[in-house]
Amino acid sequence: MAVPQQLLQQLLALDEPVRLEIAHALLASVDADDDGMNDADREKLYAAIDRSLAQADSSQTLPFDEVMAALRAKRTARATR
Repeated sequence: MAVPQQLLQQLLALDEPVRLEIAHALLASVDADDDGMNDADREKLYAAIDRSLAQADSSQTLPFDEVMAALRAKRTARATR
């Protein structure tokens, strides 16, 4: 994920102890053990990922330009709501 330049400049302007405190708070907020999913939902997710990887391995993919156009159209539609 790209960090906006203005935010990066603001963070760098802070003292190191403050930056460290922010970094530790951000890292603590990302708890890999608590994704909010139960075991059944997690298994469904893993199965879907496995199916997607198998499709990619067997060249059952969409052209990049087509995917990007669809994503841009969704973003535009969401922005105009």
